[in-house]
Amino acid sequence: MIPSILWATSSHNELPSPFLRGRGERPLKITFDSSNLAQASVEEAEAIETLRQFSLLPEIKALDTKPGELPHLKIESFKMDDEYIPTSVTGPNGTTHSGINYPAQLFQIAAQLANHVNPLSPETQTTLDDLLIARAHYQHRSDILITLSPRLLLNRAKAFICEANPRRPSEAAIIVGLFLRTRDNYTWQIYHGCKYEFDRGLFYWILVRHRLPNMWRYFSACVEAGNVRKDDTLLLGQSILVRCARCLEARDAIGAQFYIPQNNNVRNVIMYHFDYLTLLLAGAFDAQARVARRAYGIEQPIERYTSFRRPEFLKALQDKGADNLYNFVSGEKHKDLMILLHELRNTIHGAGLTTLAYVGEGKPQASFISVLPENSFKVWEAAERYSSSEKWGLTRKNDLQLEPYTYAANLVSECLKHINEIASATDIKGLFPSGYHIQNMIDKPPEDHVFGEHIRKRLAILG
Repeated sequence: MIPSILWATSSHNELPSPFLRGRGERPLKITFDSSNLAQASVEEAEAIETLRQFSLLPEIKALDTKPGELPHLKIESFKMDDEYIPTSVTGPNGTTHSGINYPAQLFQIAAQLANHVNPLSPETQTTLDDLLIARAHYQHRSDILITLSPRLLLNRAKAFICEANPRRPSEAAIIVGLFLRTRDNYTWQIYHGCKYEFDRGLFYWILVRHRLPNMWRYFSACVEAGNVRKDDTLLLGQSILVRCARCLEARDAIGAQFYIPQNNNVRNVIMYHFDYLTLLLAGAFDAQARVARRAYGIEQPIERYTSFRRPEFLKALQDKGADNLYNFVSGEKHKDLMILLHELRNTIHGAGLTTLAYVGEGKPQASFISVLPENSFKVWEAAERYSSSEKWGLTRKNDLQLEPYTYAANLVSECLKHINEIASATDIKGLFPSGYHIQNMIDKPPEDHVFGEHIRKRLAILG
């Protein structure tokens, strides 16, 4: 489940979350735990580079635990029996001071986390160093601690650590990217003082084309087939891409609500986008089914009832020799994903989904969507088979509930993978007359200033 952020505020004049707009809006504050970032994987190193570039933006306020270009967060020397550990941040505008109270308590916590009784053991000392960084970061009212410390990341739900919001660089980059998009900032790179950005529509279009690499060849065939067949095959192919791009926007809209204080108005906005999201995804799969119907020359059932979820259409695919496509859409993995999509999407025809406010001990209010009782068993079992109920944000507080941002993000990600596989498994040559040579086939993105690989990868890091 995607963990919420315990936002830091430094004054009554600031809004509690940087995702809120209006009077008192504030930057997103991040801290680089540089001592724990040195051994980053390739993926995490790319996220770190992205975050360091974006720390130059006015919407971002960044600190670093090592001296460098950013303001330096420093923990002063101390002894084990001290009652207070001084800390400071030194930057272009001078030095601000704070401190960590009750260091003896941190020693005890470090020993517990390290499973060592001896407070002077190397494992305890390493854990203590990480705890001190987390507390100094928190005391200086920074929001997200960017770290690769397993001691912090594996225990980030625990007291004294959760307030620091430790996140892997890849996790932090997604939050930062989402935050900037809520500010209508679609920057993707800052290089030598120059800022490179797209507008909203182009950002999501590039991102969805990156997530659906097999759609280059598939959509290219739909374009030419529409001209040859004199029908709407081009528009069907285009609608798949457009709906998928809008799904990414709807996912982000839910995420923007996830990161602000929760109330009934917020839950109403979440449900608006959640219902829209499931409709879009279902529509994308149905459009692909109609393209497959034409590619394999299927006449029954009629086009209105063409769906990968209908047994009669699956049998027609099998009878027409569409082995690759049939095997994929009739497989258990795809069936489970369709349960996770359609058991929620189909509520649009009857009793609608309701929301639930939940307040855990010592935690801010959280929002959940209640799964209808008649659907709860199928959804839970499908999630467990597919990956895990926790990954899908499912929880049993009374009946079955789901955390909407976690569910939406996972649903979009998995549905795009399946749409991409269906594009690959569909024999698009069947859209054309026998022996027809497809002249204008595009089977991969161009290496230009829009779809270049380095651009697509950067956008993937952000969203």
